[in-house]
Amino acid sequence: MNAVRVLAALLVALTALPPAAAAQGEPSVELTEAAIIERDAAVEVWVRLSRETRYQSELMDGPYRLVLDFEDTAYRWVKHAVPVAADPVRQLRGSQYRKGVARLVIELQRKVAYTIDADREGLRIVIPREEAAGRAKPPAAAKPAPAPSAPPSGARSVAVPRVYGIIRLDERAHAYIFDPTTRQVRRYAEGDALGDAVVETIGERTVVLKTPSGRMELRVDEAKPDAAPRPSEPPIPGRVRPAPAPVGPGPTPRS
Repeated sequence: MNAVRVLAALLVALTALPPAAAAQGEPSVELTEAAIIERDAAVEVWVRLSRETRYQSELMDGPYRLVLDFEDTAYRWVKHAVPVAADPVRQLRGSQYRKGVARLVIELQRKVAYTIDADREGLRIVIPREEAAGRAKPPAAAKPAPAPSAPPSGARSVAVPRVYGIIRLDERAHAYIFDPTTRQVRRYAEGDALGDAVVETIGERTVVLKTPSGRMELRVDEAKPDAAPRPSEPPIPGRVRPAPAPVGPGPTPRS
């Protein structure tokens, strides 16, 4: 009787072994799409995944490119390179880098800063456009700027956050906001904390923050900084003309 029970247990184990081994060799996540979303102040790359997974990112040069490797992931997107005309992104391409690892490459026109935001639908890579302005050539001759006026007594200068874009995701509005304290761009929803403020409402083009000193309204079109005013130039002095010679007394008329 004991031998029969042992044999039955072995048969059950051998029957269940092949499906388990097959399931172990297949990736559990799929990379199905990569898309470009253009904003006024940033370019976003949306990577669609069937579920969350671990990944690694690295910015390389020669040419500049952002390489993302997704673990336990099968590549299910296009096999050819996709050209992109959204500065500073030049091209998207991907492949099954090796078994169980899908790779996506974002080729760039130059070295950039970026942030990566993960959610249940995949990744969102945000690349600010204003990085291009930081690489502009300096003017040939720098002119001194006028000295800033002193702030009132007791006043404190406060850097204002910038709104890079507003999207709707999962039937909720989300705003990409640059935090001047951390110098990072992150995605915020209503109720999220931003420093000592709280995101109160997100509209189509505006974001209202509730701060300790009151409410503050930010607009998307304010994400682009205005052109810096040119410093006033002192007038160029002209040539100094010599003073006319004093007029002497005229000749004495003859009588």
